[in-house]
Amino acid sequence: MPSTDLRVVKTLKQIDQALLSCLAKAPFEKITVEQLCRGALINRSTFYKYYTSKYDLMERYLQRALDGFRRQVDVAFVNASPDTIQSLLYQKNFENTLHFLYKHKAEYTLLWSIPLEESVFSRMVDAVHDAILEKLPAQDPPDPYADLYARLFASDMMTLVRWWFQYEGRITATDVQDIMHKNMKQGMFRTFRERIH
Repeated sequence: MPSTDLRVVKTLKQIDQALLSCLAKAPFEKITVEQLCRGALINRSTFYKYYTSKYDLMERYLQRALDGFRRQVDVAFVNASPDTIQSLLYQKNFENTLHFLYKHKAEYTLLWSIPLEESVFSRMVDAVHDAILEKLPAQDPPDPYADLYARLFASDMMTLVRWWFQYEGRITATDVQDIMHKNMKQGMFRTFRERIH
C-alpha cells in the first residue's frame, strides 16, 4: 500500500526523478546507485530503505508507469459502430487518454528509447490490446480474429501517439483525434488515400 507520509512520497518522487534524469544521460547499465542518490539528494541508506538495487527501482518504476497508463486507457470505442464512433462520448474518452499521454510525454518518450529486454512501447501496445479484449464478450475458445484486430487497433493507437510526439508543433491533439476517428469510421486505407491526395 502506498505511503501517505508526505516525506516518503517526496523522497520516492525524488528517486524517480533522479532515475529519469540519469536515464536521459546514460544507459541504465552504466547508472550507479551513487548517481541515483546524488540526483535524488538522499544517502545510500535512504535508497536501500525503499529499494534493494537499481534493478529493483527500475522494475518497480516501470510497473508504476505502466499501471498508470493502464488506468487511463479508455477503449470504449470498441463498443461503437461506424455510425456512432463520432459520438462525443467516444471523442471525450480518447481525448482524455491523449491528454494523459501528453502530460507524461517526456517520461514515456524517454522510456520508449531505453533498450530493455522488453520495450516499454511494446508493453503499452500490449496494455491497450488487453484492455480491448477485456471489453469484448468472453469466448471459449478465444477468437483469433478478436486478438488480431485488438492488436491492430492497439498498434494503430500507440503508433499514432508516438508519431504525434515526434511531430509535435506540426501535429496537434485535435489532428490525432481526427485521424483516429477517421480510421475507425471509414478505415485506415481510405483515410490514408484522402490524406495523400
